[in-house]
Amino acid sequence: METASTSPFKLRHKDKAEDGGHEEKEDADGLVGTSDGEPQKKLLRLAGPQPVQEVRLNDAYQQREVAKWLQTAWTGKKGDTKEEQTGAQVFGDPFQICLMPGMLAEGQSRALVAEITQKVHWSRKQMDLYEFYQSTDLSNMPSCRLLTNFLQVLRKQVRPWLEKVTNLKLDYVSASCSMYTCGDYLLVHDDLLKDRQVAFIYYLSPWDGAEEWTEAQGGCLEIFGSDDQCFPQFPVQRKIAPKDNQFAFFKVGSRSFHQVGEVTTFDYPRLTINGWFHGETNEAFVADSLRAFPRLNYHQPDSVNKPPLGLLLNNVYLKSATRRSIQKRIEENSEICLYEFFKREKFELARAQLMADTDTLKWRRQGPANAHNYEVLDLTTARGTIQELLQLFRSDAMFDLLRDFTDLDLAGPDAARPTCSVELQRWSHGNYTVLGDGLASEENTLDLVYYLNAADGAAVITYLSPDAELPAEKAPMDARRADYDGEEEDESVLLTITPVDNALNIVYRCEGTTKFTKYVSRNTPLEKGPVFVISCSYKE
Repeated sequence: METASTSPFKLRHKDKAEDGGHEEKEDADGLVGTSDGEPQKKLLRLAGPQPVQEVRLNDAYQQREVAKWLQTAWTGKKGDTKEEQTGAQVFGDPFQICLMPGMLAEGQSRALVAEITQKVHWSRKQMDLYEFYQSTDLSNMPSCRLLTNFLQVLRKQVRPWLEKVTNLKLDYVSASCSMYTCGDYLLVHDDLLKDRQVAFIYYLSPWDGAEEWTEAQGGCLEIFGSDDQCFPQFPVQRKIAPKDNQFAFFKVGSRSFHQVGEVTTFDYPRLTINGWFHGETNEAFVADSLRAFPRLNYHQPDSVNKPPLGLLLNNVYLKSATRRSIQKRIEENSEICLYEFFKREKFELARAQLMADTDTLKWRRQGPANAHNYEVLDLTTARGTIQELLQLFRSDAMFDLLRDFTDLDLAGPDAARPTCSVELQRWSHGNYTVLGDGLASEENTLDLVYYLNAADGAAVITYLSPDAELPAEKAPMDARRADYDGEEEDESVLLTITPVDNALNIVYRCEGTTKFTKYVSRNTPLEKGPVFVISCSYKE
């Protein structure tokens, strides 16, 4: 088989018309919105203009005693503690984070929201790690008087104050507005990038009855603990719900893992001003950039078990003419979907067993949390039809069949040392994989993806071009793609695999091609239960 540089196989770039993405449009009020709900108009209904001349800090936080208490609480690292006058809190576990309720003077947050709804233009951010709306940096908003004023407060008052509290040298601040509507999220990351020292979030929720959110509304800042290798671990250790006029900050480091939980309410958006205080190169950055994600385990073909293809596969795929047609299609497009791949009765038996067997089959959650979140079957617990299918994907017979489908040297006299990796995955709400999770192809590989109990929007896989112009930093993943907008994403997307029952997707991918499995939103209907995926990868 040819090398990556000479191989005729290359996934085609997906036509933008196939994307079904969001088109931005400008409404009668001059606000940039989208065709899926126009959240800006909802904001306008929720918040009216307020006569505030300038943004001012709450006088309580400018008192010397409060600043001294916070400095002592922060540097003392004595666990959770609370300041009685302001209600400020410092949490020590799993990493330090400070909450400052009522940060600005009364009425200021409502005035900021009024200006945001009237003047801020939003960009829709969609990638493996997130879906939400974001503004440009506050420093680029000369027409937004209060937001510019807020940035100056951060620069001239909060920055020197934070330097005293944290004992860090902070040079400048970057900030933007973020808006999460129902179904939006930001997955696990640590914010660690170059000179970021302190991350902050200022919450804006001044609406009657929604000043402080409940966990049921989603949008919580969710804090993760980490293991000895600085990998974040399930479950979430702490949740901080949005609360109007509350300021939160934490030191960015190799263990500062957090996420924004999916917003589940349609009534209000999760609105924040957030960003970082920057200083010298973060001391944790170099060491963290060397952190490697776990990779798939590959095995040689199973020569012991010899599953009969004629009893398992749809007979059409055993015909020579069909195999030649499949090979031609893969040579031209590097991918194909084979519908009704297994005999219908075998598919039904396997699906029924997966849905009903809660005792024999043993599942474990696949981590770490900043790479994966889905369940994988312990293959030694597979029985019956499930075992038959899994054995087939590792068998000599499957290697032979894939050689005929693709002309790859997976069997026969020219095959040197072919190997494969096989997983049976279970996907439910909240599951995902992200880029950089060890699934970037280090060499040419052949992927197989087979669905059971498929549902629209669950376990959707996206392949990205190996020559996509992604920033080179290895951490964090949100930072590597912070500047991506919808147009750039379209250009990098090679293929999207959508779930179809009893369909085998075959994808040949060149070295450097990467993929992710899209986050399963709680808006995704899973009335029939979880989606099961047999995911395989083959190497010559």
